Amino acid sequence: MPARLILAPGKDKALRAGYPWAFANQIARLDGEARTGDVVEVAAHDGTVFGRGFFHAGSLIAFRFLTRDLTRPIDTAFWHERLARAIALRESFFAGATHARLAYAEADGLPGTILDRYGSVVTFTTLSAGMEQRRDAILDALETLVHPACVVERNENPLRAKDGLPLASGVLRGEYPGPVEIEEGGARFRVDVLGGLKTGFFLDQREHRHAVGRFARGRAVLDVCCADGGFGLHAAVGGAASVRFLDASADALDRARENAELTGLDASTLAFERADALQRLGDMVDEGQRYGLVVLDPPAFAKSRQHADEAEKAYQRLNISGFRLLEPGGFLAT
Repeated sequence: MPARLILAPGKDKALRAGYPWAFANQIARLDGEARTGDVVEVAAHDGTVFGRGFFHAGSLIAFRFLTRDLTRPIDTAFWHERLARAIALRESFFAGATHARLAYAEADGLPGTILDRYGSVVTFTTLSAGMEQRRDAILDALETLVHPACVVERNENPLRAKDGLPLASGVLRGEYPGPVEIEEGGARFRVDVLGGLKTGFFLDQREHRHAVGRFARGRAVLDVCCADGGFGLHAAVGGAASVRFLDASADALDRARENAELTGLDASTLAFERADALQRLGDMVDEGQRYGLVVLDPPAFAKSRQHADEAEKAYQRLNISGFRLLEPGGFLAT
């Protein structure tokens, strides 16, 4: 019989409502023996069993939900079915796309785990010890369903330490072909899947990039914290009169410039400037610069709760400057 986590009285409301985790301070006791990564049952204090999931000893997230089925083996076939369902959903939205998030953690029943596809390369990222221990089963299912030429591990997130996992990156299977070219709405990007930001690209902003492009025709555009140039390139493809890319990182600007060339844009309509956004935007206001579309996509200014107040003030400054840089009838995307 599997070990069972018993929740403290009154601590089962979230799980009853479908929440995918139980926290350590919600647990009354563990009946039986279990180690981090083992599959255990979880039950209310009155004995009502909700289902099974991963136990994580020593982590704030003590339980990650997997299934309500108490009899189904958590085996290779289980993971194959989960992954097949996730991939089928993406195919219904992104059929023919060069890149997509194939699986998004709890939303696809794969706790703490993200699988991104860039052409023939797939990335594997997880924050869960239980999923890390079953990595080979996930990769076997990937090979059957997607046939990637290469699977790259992108596990540099410091939150892995919460589950006792080390930071790691590198090739897990196959041979890495080098940066992969992807296409999105007429814009082209060269993505370094092994060494780029996050898992290589900001996949979660896909719909936002398309939306920004629709507001750009005939306008002077400012893309602030441009990273790979995603918003600015979509604006240029959408018919912007000019685009200025602004970022504090020289490497980011080099990538944006390279992607603009790859897309085949008119270089005379583009400008690239390295500067700190908080300082530079205020100066640009004073200089009388005005734009028909300003895009603000800043990084996280607060890495922890104690920095929240100063981060909020920084976001306020940035957005106020963004508004002040707009010409009459202009748009702010933030």
